[in-house]
Amino acid sequence: MGLLMAETKKFGPYKGSDANGGRPIYVYKTKGKDGKWHTTSKNKARADYESKNGKIKSKDTTVDHKDNNHSNDSKGNLRAISRSKNTAKENKRRAGKKENEK
Repeated sequence: MGLLMAETKKFGPYKGSDANGGRPIYVYKTKGKDGKWHTTSKNKARADYESKNGKIKSKDTTVDHKDNNHSNDSKGNLRAISRSKNTAKENKRRAGKKENEK
């Protein structure tokens, strides 16, 4: 007897909320063992990266846009890096932006 896969439906991408900067998300509805549908969502860039490279196992790892353009979700522009490195990269980018405004 084979393994039973949970029934999952994917919707989107949809425009994200202001809380995530309006970045696109996918919505997933999965039918649980109890027969009830459960709803989750995932950032589109992360979902695209994982579809090409496999699921990211560490919760401390995030998907980074190499060119800093959050609208560019092309697979060649996405990479997995630690959350701390991604934060440091963003802080450095913001500091440079403030220097240019002076």
